Amino acid sequence: MSESERPIVAAEERFFNECNTAHVPVIVLLTKADAMEGKAIGQLRDEGMQMKEAMLGAGSLAIQILSEVIMKIRNQLDGCKYPPKDYLSMSGMNKETADCEPLIRCTTNALDEVELQKLVVSAQQVNFNLNIEMAVRYIMRRAKEESFRKRLVELEIFEWMPLKQ
Repeated sequence: MSESERPIVAAEERFFNECNTAHVPVIVLLTKADAMEGKAIGQLRDEGMQMKEAMLGAGSLAIQILSEVIMKIRNQLDGCKYPPKDYLSMSGMNKETADCEPLIRCTTNALDEVELQKLVVSAQQVNFNLNIEMAVRYIMRRAKEESFRKRLVELEIFEWMPLKQ
């Protein structure tokens, strides 16, 4: 069995059954998602494709394989007493150009406390899109609870924005 297909080990399953993570959202990171492309190429080659064809067709098959792996892990861990808050697959993290934005976004969304979300967002001053997205999400949730007051909305949005000097 390859590393990409390994089941959840006993220690991981025990963690999600015994460790109450209610106040600390745990995100399962599926690293090396790009390894699925190699698996897809191998599968296509086994089906008789030439290497060049297999490399061209591997992208969509790799996505399907990754989706199946994620579903298998999700099915196993979601049945635990304290399941993960979310799942995120990451690829290319060994490169200098690695993109951490999906992890930052997933982490921010996993937090239930607004003040903790603001803390994460404020640390991401270079990611203005995240600041705007989280502010709008927060305001939209609040707008359902209260009557709409324009000035209040403006003030709430500015609370999410990093201070620029």
